[in-house]
Amino acid sequence: MKTIASYWIGVGSILAFLSVLVGALGAHWLDPVMDMDSKDTYETSVRFQMFHSVTLILIGIILNFKFEFNRLFFYIPWLVLAGTVIFCGSLYTISLSSFNWLGAVAPFGALLFIFGWLLLAFSVFNIARQNQNKDDR
Repeated sequence: MKTIASYWIGVGSILAFLSVLVGALGAHWLDPVMDMDSKDTYETSVRFQMFHSVTLILIGIILNFKFEFNRLFFYIPWLVLAGTVIFCGSLYTISLSSFNWLGAVAPFGALLFIFGWLLLAFSVFNIARQNQNKDDR
């Protein structure tokens, strides 16, 4: 397995582990002390963290294949990781504290997710186009 692939699979696995851990803590210990809005915010953060943890694992698996990647492809996991830290981190903080001003930070994390997903689509379509051009020769 390629080193870069192993790295992103490992990072995604650690983020998934942390998602399960904070989700369980929230469900069992924080549930009685949180109001409904805080619970919803916390659950949204757990859910987005898990989705994007799995995304990092899948990107690692894709990187292990012998595709000719566009250089932009290698920015995707960094965008997803940064989006997870900023988006989920701000939502966790909002739900557990009175720092509601961090609600202004969460959209920046969401934008990083959006750019990561668009870059993934662009890169995969680019790989398909390159493979089609090779098949046409």
